[in-house]
Amino acid sequence: MDINFERLLDRLILVPIILLIISISILSYNYLTSGFFIKKDVELSGGISISIKIKENIDPKEIEKIIPGSSVRMSYGYGGNVLVVQAPTKNEEEVIEKIKEKIIFDENEVEIGIVDPVVGEIFWRQAKIALIIAFILIGIVVFLAYRAILPSVAMLLSTISDVIITVAVLSVLNINLSLPVIAGLLMIIGYSVDTDVLLATRMLKRSGDLNSRIFSAIKTGMTMTLTTISALLCIYIFSGGTALRYISLTLLIGLSADIINTWITNTYLFRFWIKRRGGKQ
Repeated sequence: MDINFERLLDRLILVPIILLIISISILSYNYLTSGFFIKKDVELSGGISISIKIKENIDPKEIEKIIPGSSVRMSYGYGGNVLVVQAPTKNEEEVIEKIKEKIIFDENEVEIGIVDPVVGEIFWRQAKIALIIAFILIGIVVFLAYRAILPSVAMLLSTISDVIITVAVLSVLNINLSLPVIAGLLMIIGYSVDTDVLLATRMLKRSGDLNSRIFSAIKTGMTMTLTTISALLCIYIFSGGTALRYISLTLLIGLSADIINTWITNTYLFRFWIKRRGGKQ
């Protein structure tokens, strides 16, 4: 049983490694071709954001063709369909006139937001600072709790990997980096550490058969994660708010990545460290 479990871990460890390599490749390609890892939303780059409640379904690509540099998406929710158009311009009247060429809508159902590029840059700078501080504080707290380099580094790398994979998937889905997405990424950091701490505590600070401790942690952790994923799916499907949908989608991707990074990568690394110390198996 023990040998089979070790062999299974030896094979499964390739999954998170390959997934991380693919994600880094996607982000590197984005950076080389566009100068940034993922497209920034109007909130971070400046421009206008127009939300229009519509009754019909429309292909966002049709709107993007007539508005240069725009990003268009449909938001589906319990409250109805919303067409969201973002463009790097301040001339909202021109954009609305172009949209009228494709669809008919009530102008009373239009919401317009304008962000100056300078303000967008401030938002982006503050978001980067928040992410960096989050990682630094997590590293300090984890090290103080376990007083060991490898487990602390493993947890930090697992969290970073969750963020990298999430951003890569969002990029593939053509989701721009926005304030709701950044909020979701910060939540992923916190949740990732929770599951890592659960695993580390069961494996490193409890006695008894090591495999039993691992399976106990997996049972508890997966129950937590699947329960959270179920709630997020409901938010994503039934919420009419764009921000809530972006936060829930970001978390859904991040939690899925965390399942792989925590229960495969960190289990493998913690087991290796325990065996190296001569711990009980």
